[in-house]
Amino acid sequence: MTSKNTMQERLGLGLKNMYRSVLEEPLPDDMLALLDQLDQLDDEDDDGRATGTSGSKMND
Repeated sequence: MTSKNTMQERLGLGLKNMYRSVLEEPLPDDMLALLDQLDQLDDEDDDGRATGTSGSKMND
């Protein structure tokens, strides 16, 4: 049974390392640009609700 446990541990460590390396990669420029656009849209919507104009979101 120890060989099965050792295999599971090695597999687990390998998966953790693989996912860690993916998380450490920088975001592509087009993804950053999209996130910036979404932030701007969200800010515009928040500004609309704050000033009393009708926005697309309902009250939270």
